[in-house]
Amino acid sequence: MTTTASNSSGDDIHSDKETQYQQQHTLAVDITDITDITDITGITDITDSKPSDSPLSLKETNYPEPLVFEPSKDIRELSQGGGLQMALQTLVASIFTALVLLMPLTIIFAFIYVSWARLPLAAYVAFCYLDPAVDNGVGRRIQWVRRLGVWKYVNAYFPVRIVLEKKLDPSLNYIFGVSPHGILCFSGQVVMGSQKSGLDEALAGITAHPAALHHALRLPLFGAYLLAIGAISSSRRSIRKCLASGKGQSVGIVIGGAKESFYTNRGSRRVILKNRKGFVREAIMAGAPLVPTFVFGENDIFFQVEHPVLRRLQEWLQSKMMFALPVFYGRFGIVPRRTPLTSVFAAPIFVEKNANPSHDEINKVHAEYLVQLHRLYNRFKPIYDPEGGDLVIV
Repeated sequence: MTTTASNSSGDDIHSDKETQYQQQHTLAVDITDITDITDITGITDITDSKPSDSPLSLKETNYPEPLVFEPSKDIRELSQGGGLQMALQTLVASIFTALVLLMPLTIIFAFIYVSWARLPLAAYVAFCYLDPAVDNGVGRRIQWVRRLGVWKYVNAYFPVRIVLEKKLDPSLNYIFGVSPHGILCFSGQVVMGSQKSGLDEALAGITAHPAALHHALRLPLFGAYLLAIGAISSSRRSIRKCLASGKGQSVGIVIGGAKESFYTNRGSRRVILKNRKGFVREAIMAGAPLVPTFVFGENDIFFQVEHPVLRRLQEWLQSKMMFALPVFYGRFGIVPRRTPLTSVFAAPIFVEKNANPSHDEINKVHAEYLVQLHRLYNRFKPIYDPEGGDLVIV
């Protein structure tokens, strides 16, 4: 894994516009029309009046050269290979996608059609329902699962890159606010769940746990897979346990949640944040710095079928079942589009620890977060998403 403060012009994996933009500074962007905010899944709603501006965020600020963690040499070579190597990457990425979709259904079909397996399957389902790892705040990370050879091909297919605006202190606990969600949230799986992504090196000494829906972690097979790659429940109890479990223990929250997947489509840069404040409150209560994180390429992996009648049905199902059912397709159906995934981590927003933060305090930090996410996107869009439009926060 190579770490650089700038990118070589000969990198065929990502846009060559990177080197043209590295010397530019950034200008923080004002956010207007910040309305009342609700919460992430599993955290109590907070609603208040329009927050006051954070004047320090709105001044022109120079930021140092970012730290860029390139894919390892073997993954770069694999990604640039053609013929059989390319076909193998495509096959592995397609199987990976199919398994993510089919794992929750496997137990159901086995229970129906394999009579001798019903009793052990019932026992396994009961264990999943009672599994203490779901709520313990650190999950059940299994390193050999995160090191499996399949991750090498998945990382080469997209491929993955990590960018830090500032090196993070491993003695602190962080909340990484990740946007956008995408269809299948590949960033949570491929970037945070795999040792091949380079995130472990970029965040040396920091353990980033992707937060997943509590009910998803209870699902047979699929829940075990999520726990193995380091996921924890997105409930407030689990998040608090994680942030209090030791130095460096941190959580990555895809703030827009399942609902944001409905905004996913190629070229879409719309994220749900105006009505989400719970993650800010948890950060203040724990004294954990907030790190705005944007994954360029996440929304371009699949195309989504959009129709007013279908959307009303999807939103109704999402309100009842707590997860989304987008209708999507890629290349040749299920094959995801070969799109680079670049996870960019902003400089942390430090907060003063307060076990009982006021609405005004939460609103002020939330406004700062929106400003910094806009700034982050506008700084790196010309490098990693030159064809993308403006970031829209709803």
